Amino acid sequence: MSKHCLSRLLNRLFAAVIFIAIIPGMLLTPIKPARAEPPPEVTAASAVLLDLTTGEFLFLKNPDKKKAPASITKILTALVALERGHLEDRITISANPPRAEGTRVYLVEGETVTLNDLLYGMLLNSGNDAALAIAEHYGGSKAGFAKLMNEKAKQLGANNSNFVNPSGLSEPGHYITARDMAIIARAAMQNKTLREIVATKTYPWYGQDWQTTLVNQNKLLWKYEGANGIKNGYTSEANFTLVVSATRQNQTLIAVLLDEPSSEQAEADAIKLLDYGFQTFQSYLLVKQGEIVATITLENGKKVELLARNDLAVITAANKDTAPTGYLQLVDYKRPVQANTSMGAMVFLLDGQEIGRVEVINRQPIPSQPLSLGDWWLRITLALVAVYLLVFTIKKLRRRNRYVKSYKYSFGGGLNERH
Repeated sequence: MSKHCLSRLLNRLFAAVIFIAIIPGMLLTPIKPARAEPPPEVTAASAVLLDLTTGEFLFLKNPDKKKAPASITKILTALVALERGHLEDRITISANPPRAEGTRVYLVEGETVTLNDLLYGMLLNSGNDAALAIAEHYGGSKAGFAKLMNEKAKQLGANNSNFVNPSGLSEPGHYITARDMAIIARAAMQNKTLREIVATKTYPWYGQDWQTTLVNQNKLLWKYEGANGIKNGYTSEANFTLVVSATRQNQTLIAVLLDEPSSEQAEADAIKLLDYGFQTFQSYLLVKQGEIVATITLENGKKVELLARNDLAVITAANKDTAPTGYLQLVDYKRPVQANTSMGAMVFLLDGQEIGRVEVINRQPIPSQPLSLGDWWLRITLALVAVYLLVFTIKKLRRRNRYVKSYKYSFGGGLNERH
């Protein structure tokens, strides 16, 4: 057997003795079977249901129809503000916020309020004056902040919406789609601070002219088990709008409803969508970026950890009574291997069908293949042959040199005699 073939065989044998250490939680508890539900009918002109973990849409009704958003605009306002400021930032109120139309927290010109309080005033009480104060502070003006909002929306992939103000008051060119709003809401619910604020039911407000307890206007926080956000809205143009999230058994769903005839109908439709999602689908975060998904045991007993290069989340039918399983699929590689090299993939199956895979990289370097006994004998034999050839060549050269010298001596002597 050639050395090349021997090396390939050893590598394959090496791969065959891998010990796969499935990370805790990767093999999840089997889900109890649930009765499959047909998609619900909703009154909203446009509606979607999104799984937060995977980002997959589970329900769509006119998802890309442009509609007026009303105060759910403030979700994006808060997201932009938190990326550009800090909760303890102190914001001095200009002359403009106190003149804002609609719902307010009654800010006063010259009053100084923290960003933290303004966010609660904007998201719980839907204060349009708080939204404008935030916009002027971080964007320089209403128009300047709207530009930041549109940039953030595009960055998130919300490409079919446009914002011209931070509050959601009706203005030409201010519109949203249900799909885009769900994308924005997902980003908001992935922000720890925002997630805490929109889940808060009440908050004390100590303004210069108004002292009260703010009550979250999202009534589903009280009415729906697991509800934890996010915002409702209303204008005469938009009618009633609602974005709501809920978490059950480590699964979070986000429902968006636009152009509802009443707040009660919006809430009823949201409950329909959330119930449908929880009864019909189950999402799995199979592995997080950087987590150990498998371990390779080397010949000397040392371990090489394989890490997931990125997150992997999937969604399946909720009536599955089996849990995902995983196996390691290594690529052919030549040792030595540097750290952080792609080593293949962890493949996940459910009921024998592949549901996802994630690339794996090695945390520790893999050294060169140690020599086997056969390799040592081969190298020793080759070395002995090389030594023999070297000695043989040297002896041959020496004999040749003696022959040349002898020939020159004999040939030279004959000439002298003849002369």
